[in-house]
Order: sequence, then structure tokens, then C-alpha cells
Amino acid sequence: MKAFNALAVAIVFTAGLSDMAFGGDVLPSNVRDKLSGELIYYDASGGALSRARDETTNKDFTAETKVSVKGDFNSDMTKFFAAEDSGAPIPWSMIEFSTLGEFIRARDAGYLEKLDPAVVPVSNLKEGSYSEYGVDALRYGIVLTYNTEKFSGASAPKSLADIFDTKRFPGKRCMFKYPQFGAVLESALLADGVPRDKLYPLDLDRAFAKLDKIKSDIVWWGNGDEAIRLLSSGECGIGIAWSGRVFSAVKNDKAPLAIEWQDSLYSMSAYAVPKGAPNAAAGQALIGHFISDTEGQKALVKKITYTTDIKALDLADYGDELAPWLVAGKNAEKAIKEDAGYYSKNLPAVVDRFNRWIATN
Repeated sequence: MKAFNALAVAIVFTAGLSDMAFGGDVLPSNVRDKLSGELIYYDASGGALSRARDETTNKDFTAETKVSVKGDFNSDMTKFFAAEDSGAPIPWSMIEFSTLGEFIRARDAGYLEKLDPAVVPVSNLKEGSYSEYGVDALRYGIVLTYNTEKFSGASAPKSLADIFDTKRFPGKRCMFKYPQFGAVLESALLADGVPRDKLYPLDLDRAFAKLDKIKSDIVWWGNGDEAIRLLSSGECGIGIAWSGRVFSAVKNDKAPLAIEWQDSLYSMSAYAVPKGAPNAAAGQALIGHFISDTEGQKALVKKITYTTDIKALDLADYGDELAPWLVAGKNAEKAIKEDAGYYSKNLPAVVDRFNRWIATN
């Protein structure tokens, strides 16, 4: 794979996507014939990713099973854990975890059903990308993003730590108003000189001390679409966003944005079936369909550039034009993997510390 630096904004795609379902039937008939009703899933993504799923893999699932799929968007996992902690009835039959750290936390708390291998063929996935309680779903970048009308060429930022350089990159910078899967704390530590292989466990005192220095320059975003709006409009010249959201904005809206992988982060979402799911059979089937629908997967990646570790697919299936946007090859080598184990043990305390810091002037 060729190495890419800051990414240009113009991308040309020649293949259109049909309104028809992308793949044929992939579920065993004895599974498909037992399904009915609707499925509400806990949607931790929203925006461009949810739209891309609805237009590809979710559409294929409904076409095959006649089960309607509806997302309930929540920007983090607070609502899910609160519901499971209380023992209250839940509406979700499948859950998307934004990160593996949150999945591990839910699994260890006993909040997930075991997957049925007769419905969810984990043998379709590469080794290490599944467990008996869930599957790794979509790999995504948490990347340095900048407005090319403000910074370009030699003046463009070169690594995630540049977000803290207010002299070279003046103006507002955009960050996710949540401490995980937004690289807020990691970027602060990198900018303060912590080596990338020494990031975890996070030194929270040091991270917040560094964040204090640019706090008045930060514009906080709460979802991926908001991040793109702030960066595309130039309200923020530089910031952190999710790679697929930037790709979608560049491809579909010709947004003046580019990304840089150096010292950016990447993470992986996970799919699982929660305890108490009202339509657990459909939840299991949706996951099984997702990892079996290779045509739907290719269509999904071409819309949002997030990949799943499916044995039958490799990078060549997505086309050379997507290479600069995928968490793979040189991009993955330049980036840093978010530590799921750290967050699975420490997230509640980290969120509490972050919220208290946000609340102070």
C-alpha cells in the first residue's frame, strides 16, 4: 500500500450505489424463518455512519428477513449502563459499543447474552476479532483534521500534538466533549512530550494541566456531524474528528478538509446482544447477517471507510481510492491504538474527572 500524508480533498468515485439490496440471502433458512417484528438497536454512532448502515447492511437484513431495523442514537454508553444497572426493561435487541473498552466493561458486568454460533458464524471473522459475547464491528480513525482553506501545504499540521500549538495554528480547535474515543486526553499527553508507547495508563493530572492551556480555545462537539460542520465552516481551523465522517464530508459535500494519521488514534466498535433484549433472536441474526453480507460490507466501507475483520474481504476489495482513509497499512503504523483494557477498568473515574474539569472555568 502506498504511504499517504495529509489528504487531499478531491476524491472521484465512478461506481454508483443501487437502491436495491447489495447481497443475496446469507442467513440459514431455519434462522430467517423464525424472525419477525422490529428490532431497535442502541446506536452509538448516529449521523453519516448510521445513514450508511441503513443504506447498506441494515437494508440487506430487512430485505432478507422483513424485520425492520431502527436505531436509538446515544452519543455515549451512559444510557445503556444506567438501564442495565437499574434492572429496568430495555428496548434494545442489539447494542453497538463505540469501543472495545465499553464492550469489555459490559461483558464483565454480566450485561450481555452469549452469541449463538448457529446464528452468528464467527468463523467468518479473523482470529482475535470476536468472543462468545460479541464481535468487533468497525475499525475507525480518531484523527487530526484541519480546514484546508486555513492551513495547507507546508503550513499544514503534521501530527496530533499540533492541536496544542496555538502559535502556528491560531484560532479555535474542535474536540469531542467526552474523554474516550476522541483522543482528548491522549493528544494532551502527546503534546506534553509523553512518548506514544508510554501513553497508558493515562497521567490524568498531566493531561488536564496541558488542556488547561488551551481550554479557552476549544469548541466542543457532541456528535460526528457537529464536528464536520464546525471544521467545514472554518469556525475551527483544526481539531479531532472521526475519519469516516471526514471522508463522507469530503466525498459528498466537497468539504475543505484533510486528515493526518501521524499519532492519531484508532479504535474498534463492537456489536452484542444485551441481557433482557425484547427481540434477542433478531439481535443475534442482525449480527450474523452483518458479518456474512460481504457485498453489503463493501458498499458500507465505500460510504464511511470503516472496516470489519471479515476473512473473505481484504483491502483490495475496497479500491485504491479508499486507501488514504482506512485504518490499515501505513496509516495504522502512524496511528496509535486506543487502549481498550485501560478504559474498561477506568472509564467511570475518567469521565467523572473530565466532567468536573469541563464544569470549571
